[in-house]
Amino acid sequence: MKILITVVSTLFGLLLIGLIVMYSGFINVSALEPSSGFTRWILHTTMDRSVDVRGEDLPAPDLNNEDMIREGGEHYVHMCQGCHGAPGIEDTEFAKGLEPRAPHLYRRSNPEDFNAGEAFWVTKNGIMMTSMPAWGRTHSDQKIWNIVAFLKKLPQLSPEEYNQIMTQAKSEPMEMEEHSMTEPDMHKEQEN
Repeated sequence: MKILITVVSTLFGLLLIGLIVMYSGFINVSALEPSSGFTRWILHTTMDRSVDVRGEDLPAPDLNNEDMIREGGEHYVHMCQGCHGAPGIEDTEFAKGLEPRAPHLYRRSNPEDFNAGEAFWVTKNGIMMTSMPAWGRTHSDQKIWNIVAFLKKLPQLSPEEYNQIMTQAKSEPMEMEEHSMTEPDMHKEQEN
């Protein structure tokens, strides 16, 4: 019985300390100051493990398909470049203001480090509290795989090659998907 009381008391004490820290305003949430090393480690490790568990073994289609890479490049230019950068492109003001900073996806030196399933999962689901949006709300799985195909090729592109992709993407309007309303959305629209 003493052990149970000790465990419950310890858990209650930890909860109380957590609430005191939360409500004290002690933790600075400003994006101007980087997180402490410990906080960064906790968040990064949590994110890494979550993505590994959910995305590591997702089966990928053939990511060497040129049509997929081309379309994925168009999406990257319009949706990803602003935060993740590109070869020969200076970081945007928006990207410089992010905390944590978005990784430069074109700087992967080891092709073995690329896991298509994890890239798909992150692109589809986003990462909370990092400004990484969940593109699965607006893009089909096929379009997300196209982006992943481009991400796989991105580190191999020279600034000149990327510039060609960017010029082509900006000259053609990006194909947007048709989205049907879900039943709750239709009821909301009818109520208005």
